[in-house]
Amino acid sequence: MEEVLWCFTFIKDKTLGEDYKEADKLWRERTPMTRMNIVAKALLNQKNYILKAKRITAVEIDEIK
Repeated sequence: MEEVLWCFTFIKDKTLGEDYKEADKLWRERTPMTRMNIVAKALLNQKNYILKAKRITAVEIDEIK
């Protein structure tokens, strides 16, 4: 979960936008053997679920940023 949020945060800071395809590419580079069958849109949905369901605390999100 932390890795997914880190990738989206990194891409958002780097490109000043939220490009989920670039975040997917970065996530695949960092974790090539994790969930190999997931598509970019599903990764975006996973990030949204993590944030909406508060699966990670605000303190952890600040540490990731």
